[in-house]
Amino acid sequence: MNKDSCYAFYGSLRRGMYNHQRFQPHLQYLFTENLAGFNLYALERYPIAVKSNLISDAIMVEVFKILNCDTEAAIHQLEMNAGYYYDEVVIRGIRAGIYLFEHPRQFPLVECGDWVRYVKKTED
Repeated sequence: MNKDSCYAFYGSLRRGMYNHQRFQPHLQYLFTENLAGFNLYALERYPIAVKSNLISDAIMVEVFKILNCDTEAAIHQLEMNAGYYYDEVVIRGIRAGIYLFEHPRQFPLVECGDWVRYVKKTED
């Protein structure tokens, strides 16, 4: 887990998404950033992010500070149980934890790289 309790969320933990609502009282929003070097793939209810290492690939992330140790542990367990691995990225000088997948398997690419936008578009 991140030593400063800062995390870059790109899926269900972003504002307005179902897991964000669950943990919201213990999340402090810092900023939104387009994070280069990653692709986003759609599973049925949530996305996975995979390193591409190409500057032309990017995903939209929201960076949060988690204010409660129990919440941080619960989110970590949630992500690890879903098959993600933990890594860290530096965004605007902040080292933030991020949960990634090794391989996209055969899931559809979210071309816009923005899960919230993708979900809203598919709901319309």
